Amino acid sequence: MSKKEVVLVTGASKGIGEAIAIKLAKENYDVIIFGRDVQRLIKLKEKLVSLNSNTIYFNGDVSNEEFVTESVNKILEKFDKIDAVINNAGIAHFIPFAESNLEQFKEQIDVNLYGVYNFSRAVINHMIKRKHGTIINISSLSGKVGFQLGTMYSATKHAVMGFSRSLMQEVRKFDVRVVAICPGSVVTDMILNSPIHPKNSEKVLYPEDVAEVVFTTLKLPQRALISEIEIRPNNP
Repeated sequence: MSKKEVVLVTGASKGIGEAIAIKLAKENYDVIIFGRDVQRLIKLKEKLVSLNSNTIYFNGDVSNEEFVTESVNKILEKFDKIDAVINNAGIAHFIPFAESNLEQFKEQIDVNLYGVYNFSRAVINHMIKRKHGTIINISSLSGKVGFQLGTMYSATKHAVMGFSRSLMQEVRKFDVRVVAICPGSVVTDMILNSPIHPKNSEKVLYPEDVAEVVFTTLKLPQRALISEIEIRPNNP
């Protein structure tokens, strides 16, 4: 069994996920990374290993239940435990609803919602048995309020909030924590290459800001739970 805390991070090949993985490796966690861009995963693994993290990576689709279950089983075989899962993988199509199609909506549901379900379902019995564990779902402020061009994306994040709140109530009696982190605009490819990109990127959040919140949440004593956190630009 690893002497360090073992944390899984999805959507780790760039943006918020990459920042979370680096932050946790620096803070002496063993970080397991998931993503679709294998070259970026390999590069990130090298960086995490240089920070003394016993890192392995998995390249695949978080909405594929079989892939997720098999990957989690391999991690448990190697490390004998999983202390936390950071469900960060997400995609968005920021377009007028009248120009949208069902496939775009399904694609966002697959990653943003089914991915959260798959990883949570894959680890929950292990965490309940150990009476220890944390599931952090990277949601969004758009999981609480709507915005123009975000009808489909916001719907998936509202679902993540309902999922997180309900699961938190269900498993807290087993000393398992479920946390929803809701960032506002963050400087990532998701918004910078979209119609909702900020006029001044220096005025919004950076991935490292979200990573700090994730670390703060994880380092709390297991008896303490911050069930929801909103993080927004201070002076947008």
